[in-house]
Amino acid sequence: MINIIVLYPSTKHKAKNMNLKNKLVVTVAILAVMAVAFAPSAHAQTITTRTDQASYTPGGTGTLYITVVNPSSTDTLEIRNLTIYFPWAGFVDGKWASGGNVSYNLAPYKVLTTSGSPSGGNIFTYNTQFSIPSWFLSASSNCPGNTTTRYGIYARCLLLGTNTNGLRYESQSFTIVMASPTYNAPNFTEMLLPLGTFVVLVVVAALLFMMWTGIKRLETKKP
Repeated sequence: MINIIVLYPSTKHKAKNMNLKNKLVVTVAILAVMAVAFAPSAHAQTITTRTDQASYTPGGTGTLYITVVNPSSTDTLEIRNLTIYFPWAGFVDGKWASGGNVSYNLAPYKVLTTSGSPSGGNIFTYNTQFSIPSWFLSASSNCPGNTTTRYGIYARCLLLGTNTNGLRYESQSFTIVMASPTYNAPNFTEMLLPLGTFVVLVVVAALLFMMWTGIKRLETKKP
């Protein structure tokens, strides 16, 4: 006869395991709450750009206006630097394009108040002039998104450095509109007008010459 003996864990052992699991769950929950509480603020700021003209031509000049607004009603925003990569920025013909970017560092930092503050304390403005190269007509955007790299081969891109988002640079693409060259062929009426004017001038000149020669003949026939 074979005897089978089954050993069951004691109630005391079960309770000990349950207490250990409960402690682990509580510890994980506390760590999660602390991570959220101490995480850096990630509220987004509003960035807008505009130019002083609707469009430009190669070789022209203009001004770019930038406005940063802090929409948060609870957190201030600290602006530390601003980097602008114009559409013609980049590596051109083996060298960096002249006037392709602008780097502006704020010292001291500009602190934007919350959205409910008076006198527009939550708004930051900046403007810079630019000169468009004679060879430039259009370019696609090369904006990296939020990044830790401030200096790179970017184009049509604005990088804003603040105290939020883990000190990453928030990027914003922008456009400088270039006027496309056009050619309007003259119509038939426009061509007839200068041609008719030329014919009239020729006829008048011929009549004047005939009158002058006639007067000369009369003068020579006088006794």
